[in-house]
Amino acid sequence: MSDKYEQMELDTRPLLQVAIEDLTETAIADTGQLIKEHHRQVAQETLTAPPYVRNRHEAYGIVSEHLTKIISAVKSIKDSTGSLLTTLAEPNMNAVDATSSIVNSTVATTYVLLVAAAEMRRTLNDLYTAENIGLDEPSPMEKLLEGEFQEVEPADAGEDEEETEE
Repeated sequence: MSDKYEQMELDTRPLLQVAIEDLTETAIADTGQLIKEHHRQVAQETLTAPPYVRNRHEAYGIVSEHLTKIISAVKSIKDSTGSLLTTLAEPNMNAVDATSSIVNSTVATTYVLLVAAAEMRRTLNDLYTAENIGLDEPSPMEKLLEGEFQEVEPADAGEDEEETEE
C-alpha cells in the first residue's frame, strides 16, 4: 500500500532565488573546470603534479588561505560603504564614485568567492577520496624516496637478447 505514495517536496523559494542559486552552482562548476585546466597546463609546463589534498591539515591550509582573501575582499566593500556613508552628511561629495567603488569591490569579492568555492569543492573531493576510499599508500614520489621501486632493465636490452637468440 505504501508503494502508491511518493514523498514530495514543496519548494517555497522565489523563482528568482532558484534561478540565481542554479546560476551560482553552474558558475562554481565552470570555475572549477577552468582551475583544473589551469593546473593541468601548469603541470605540463613545469613538469610538476597538480595539487592534491591528502589530509585534513592540507584542507585547513587551503580554506585558511581562501578565508584570508575573502575577508580582505569583504573589507574592501566595507571601506567603500564607509565612503558612501560620508557622502550622506556632505552633499558636495560625489556619491556616484563611492557607489562605483562598491560595485567594483563587490565584483572583485564575487571573483574571490567563486574561486574559493571551486577550490573548496576540489578540496572536498580530494579529502573524501583520501579519508574514505583510503589513500594511505605512499605516493609514487614517497616510494621513490624510500627506494621501493624495482629497477627495470632498459627496453633496448630485451630487444638485443631476442636478436642474439635467433
